[in-house]
Amino acid sequence: MNKLYGSPARADRYQPTVLALGMGHGFSDAAAGYLVGGFSANTSFAELGGAIMLYNLLAFGGQLPAGIWLDRVGHYREAAIISLLSMAGAVGLLANDLIWPAVVLAGLSSAIYHIAGGAITLRSFPEKSRFVGIFSAFGVLGLALGGWSGTMHWAGVSYLLVSGLLILALIIVKARLPLSRPQLVVPEKPQLDRHDYLMILLLTAIAMRSAVWNMIQLLYAHQYDWLLYIALAAMAGKLIGGWLTDRIPWKLYTLLALGIAIPALGWGYRRLFWLMLGTGLLQSLTPVSVVALQRLFPNTPATVSGATFGLAIALGGLISSISLGSYFSLFTQLLLLGILTWCLYYSFWLAGHQQPT
Repeated sequence: MNKLYGSPARADRYQPTVLALGMGHGFSDAAAGYLVGGFSANTSFAELGGAIMLYNLLAFGGQLPAGIWLDRVGHYREAAIISLLSMAGAVGLLANDLIWPAVVLAGLSSAIYHIAGGAITLRSFPEKSRFVGIFSAFGVLGLALGGWSGTMHWAGVSYLLVSGLLILALIIVKARLPLSRPQLVVPEKPQLDRHDYLMILLLTAIAMRSAVWNMIQLLYAHQYDWLLYIALAAMAGKLIGGWLTDRIPWKLYTLLALGIAIPALGWGYRRLFWLMLGTGLLQSLTPVSVVALQRLFPNTPATVSGATFGLAIALGGLISSISLGSYFSLFTQLLLLGILTWCLYYSFWLAGHQQPT
């Protein structure tokens, strides 16, 4: 099998970098959760839904175009550092009651950090799902803890978040990174073909629709203990899923996990067990989906990160927030999801083929 970016003399020297990026992911998402959680205390359900939709649009929907841009620029370390500093600035805006500017800045900062951190992880450990799992696992737990602390108005949390973001930015300044530009390669035929990727992407978006809507309902109902259990299930799912998919066939595990996750999330609002099971299985697919698309587009790691970390959540959050079910039948909703998937996939494919040698 071809190595995507060459073999570093000692690949394990990048492990502390990935761990630091994962911790940064946790603090970044915790700051975003703290912001949205604090916003939910004194707002109506409609305003809360609008804030979450705006954050999803920027933080997740913005990842794919930002990833295309960052792959052309190539400064992944600088982007990760600036995004952590900007997230600290968003917390400062919240402290001065500038809620909506804070939401916008937090969404943009989150989008940049996801693609920059994901790109560094993919270039440090090509085709290794377990390291993608380490980078991504801390984010969902940080989001839940930050959201809980925001709604409870815990004193001193904002100082803790800002301090953590600044410290991790300094750590990433000194961290070991691969070369600034990846080596152009021609990928081998992947284990999944492109039709499989599209089908999995569409099914994931459908599952994410249920997951995001369940999270909004739980937050509005103040069931914060459920949110923490769900976050722990999601974190465990990413870590275990990354480890498993380095060792077993991808397609079998992906289809089996999605086949269980979709109905489990549909029943999740009634039983905590089903919500934890569905969320854990759904999140366990994050590492393998990142690595699978990396095999198709090995020269655009930030674009790959943006498509996999952001696309399904953006679709699920958008569709849940605007309540398409009130206007369209289930068949029409699935058709719209399919059209969106094809359009975004085409943009992604076009960007990958336009990457300069």
